[in-house]
Amino acid sequence: MKLSRVSVLAVSSVLVLSTALFSSESQETPQELPKTVAVAAFKNGLAFVVRQGVVHLQSGIGSITPIPNATLGTLWLAPGESGASLDEVVAYRYNVTSQHNMLSLEEVLLANAGKTVTVTYNNKDYTGAIVGLRDPDSNSAIAAPSPNPELAANVPIVTPPAKPQYLLLRVDKNLVALPLNALSNAILPDDTIFTEKLEQQRSALRFKVKGAADKTNLTVGYLEHGLGWTPSYLISLTGDKTAQITMQAIVIDDAEDLQDADVFFVVGVPNFAYSNIPTPMSLQQNLLAFMKDAEQPVNGRNYLNLTAIAGQAVALDDLKSEEGAEPSFAHAVAELSGAPEEDLFLYTRSGVTLARDERATYNVFSTSVDYEHIYEWEVQDQPRVDGFGNVINSNPNPTTSDAAANSIWHSIRLKNSSKFPWTSAPALVISGTKPVSQDTLPYTPKSATSNLKITIATDIRSSHNETEISREQNIQRRRNYQYDLVTVEGTLKVKNYKSKEVRLNIRKNLRGEVISQTDEGKSTKLGEAIQTDNPMSRLTWEVALKPGEDRTITYRYKVWVRV
Repeated sequence: MKLSRVSVLAVSSVLVLSTALFSSESQETPQELPKTVAVAAFKNGLAFVVRQGVVHLQSGIGSITPIPNATLGTLWLAPGESGASLDEVVAYRYNVTSQHNMLSLEEVLLANAGKTVTVTYNNKDYTGAIVGLRDPDSNSAIAAPSPNPELAANVPIVTPPAKPQYLLLRVDKNLVALPLNALSNAILPDDTIFTEKLEQQRSALRFKVKGAADKTNLTVGYLEHGLGWTPSYLISLTGDKTAQITMQAIVIDDAEDLQDADVFFVVGVPNFAYSNIPTPMSLQQNLLAFMKDAEQPVNGRNYLNLTAIAGQAVALDDLKSEEGAEPSFAHAVAELSGAPEEDLFLYTRSGVTLARDERATYNVFSTSVDYEHIYEWEVQDQPRVDGFGNVINSNPNPTTSDAAANSIWHSIRLKNSSKFPWTSAPALVISGTKPVSQDTLPYTPKSATSNLKITIATDIRSSHNETEISREQNIQRRRNYQYDLVTVEGTLKVKNYKSKEVRLNIRKNLRGEVISQTDEGKSTKLGEAIQTDNPMSRLTWEVALKPGEDRTITYRYKVWVRV
């Protein structure tokens, strides 16, 4: 038969892949990991995965593959039968032999060394036995592969880089080299081989169960990277005082195939100190690499001191004997539910089917809440002195962002009357079908309130000024240094150009001791730098401005300035 180069590729590409053949090497073929039944997903891309299913045993021993990409200390297995206990878990490697379809002419010719073929080069046919392929950069030919090449563990098959290679043919006792990329046709014998065997190493877990018969309902749990969620809100202003808030959860799955699983979207700040260290059971590191990673400080402290852990082994054994029973991982899994868990909260979604590398969006809740319009002014200015009275060189030319930060913002204050806490997330505000704004809704517990910025209120004008009222000079103070005690008066002016009354909340931080405030203002001395000469204070006002009303608010404070 006479085939073109393209035809050879087409014939090889339509061949059906053979099912992988496993070499047992005196042990049973590992079963696939049990089905994923539950996932607790965190917003930082970590997820605790729970798998559950029946695993067959031989003399109490079973094996599962592949080994999950678990983090240090989070891979746990537990049998589900009453009276059964886990005795041993071993991570090991085993060989897998599979049939690989050859998709290039080079592969086909190399695999059929010794067979007679006819190829066409420059409109001339050459018939001869295949000797091999030759790389022009090398002095030796590429011989045909051995039937069962040994590959390193977990190393993928790498196709040689595309180079101008030559086909070596034995033609009439002569060795002829023909450029592969210039061959236009190839006539192959009927017994041409289009597949080759490849052998790879894979990893598995072998475990021993005491008290089980020929099978066990195994639970596997582990923490891994690559599956997380991010929330978002849609706030629809349905009236002047009510809004509909809807929360969505966007799931990013780069780790697991989920089939009808329960997914828990966790709200809160997780603390997994060793989430960046893979478990040694994953066979990803040798002992030296693991010990190097394990001894790295976490949050400034070396919690995982291997020597100290080894010294505590007796104490842990004693604790186990005093309790009289092994801890049950299966019981811990059963406690997982869509409810508060310590300082975390779990939104629950059942029946999730999602393949690895897919994304999905789920509505978590939608409810009506009360809100009110408020206006906020966070007065900001450059600090003039530090806590010890040292003069700070301020920027005389404020930037555009500084000016925007000093503007009065129109916000809405939302009351969380739902049965769920609101996690921090982007919030899109709409009125009907018109977009109004988008900002971050902060974490809001049940029954609490949060403010969400809408837009800068251009029809409420404001100004801020501070002037020196008096100065007591050359006062000996800390460490015999000379200081001036300066009294400063600040003036806040606002005018409402709106046609309705507004409520304005004003806040300002200053360094010094507050003497007085008008308009029923309140001052609070903050804990920051309380031991210094000039502690931090927080000033607040809440004023109602009628349409067209002007308001001038003043405050005074004293500040130490080092001479």
